Amino acid sequence: MIQKNSGVYKDLFNRPVTLEYGAGSFIDPDVVIDSPEKIHIGSNTIIRKGVVLRPEGGEIVIGNNCVINHYCVFHGKGGIYIGDWCIIAPHSGFYAQNHSFDRFDLPITRQPNSGKGIYLMGDNWIGSHSVLCDDVTLGKGTVIGANSTVTRSIPMATVAVGAPARVIKNRFEENFVFEHRERATHDGMPENIIQYVQGRGKIITSLIDSNDVVLDVGCGEGIITSMIAEKAHNTTGCDYSDSAVKDAKTRYPDINFLQSNVTSLKFEDNLFTKVVFTEVAEHLLPVQLENALAEIARVLRFDGALLITTPLTGAGHKTSNYAHIYEYSLREITALLGIYFNEISFINPVFGMFLAKNKKITDNS
Repeated sequence: MIQKNSGVYKDLFNRPVTLEYGAGSFIDPDVVIDSPEKIHIGSNTIIRKGVVLRPEGGEIVIGNNCVINHYCVFHGKGGIYIGDWCIIAPHSGFYAQNHSFDRFDLPITRQPNSGKGIYLMGDNWIGSHSVLCDDVTLGKGTVIGANSTVTRSIPMATVAVGAPARVIKNRFEENFVFEHRERATHDGMPENIIQYVQGRGKIITSLIDSNDVVLDVGCGEGIITSMIAEKAHNTTGCDYSDSAVKDAKTRYPDINFLQSNVTSLKFEDNLFTKVVFTEVAEHLLPVQLENALAEIARVLRFDGALLITTPLTGAGHKTSNYAHIYEYSLREITALLGIYFNEISFINPVFGMFLAKNKKITDNS
């Protein structure tokens, strides 16, 4: 059983509320806590004076060994998820929501307010007075410079600054171990990894029909997407990284690529006959994977199928390299797929490959 501590705080209306949090964590008495049942804080985390945690119908999840400094504000309607070992400098704001403002006969404050979510993968440093907007994901190890406004997702182990924030450099050197990077690349990929990626792509392609409408989620630079598109011409790739999508578009101009976070796919319901989700799950926070699978099920047709691969080490958070956040077991992936699909087959142990079909009817279907 995970040990929990608790304390009494004040909400937005100065009423006392009780918040539970992980062992070894310190939550300053002057932190404002709204809807404490929607706030989850891990162990050995520090939240300093003046921070406002306001889920607004969503949830706020803060991992282990984080530091949230003075007077930061979190509005979590779409959900705010902060991975382990993050540092957030004073006076920063996280706003996982947006007001609509289409009408002039109603004040903006009375118009619909929706949110898609903010995700920090872990080991992130957010500079003072920065703002993170809705539908933003920061890759593991990414740093945001002070006074930046982040309006789009930023890939792993980069430094981004400005308003809007743009990547100015990588944190890793050219000789950084390839296996510890976030994605396969066209340049500099070792031969053994090339063979692994191509082998995985061949099996995936063999399970695609020429008349399929295919979405490759987390496509990176489009290596496997291009293999699929040779067989099924109606193929689209999407990735949270602008730089990966730009590279894919340049190299494969006849394929449709676009930037899209996996937790808020930019596609209509019931659109695709096949979704490919290969070597992505291990790079996501567990809650992020659950939300991603819900989105994938939403965009799949009822007679469609999901092809997913991930290393099945069962290592959990004790991952094999820096780029991985959580490594699943066969049982864990089967259980997660079972939330959204009635028929699940484990079809290739070498690549940890599953085929999920016959999606369940849900509120989002």
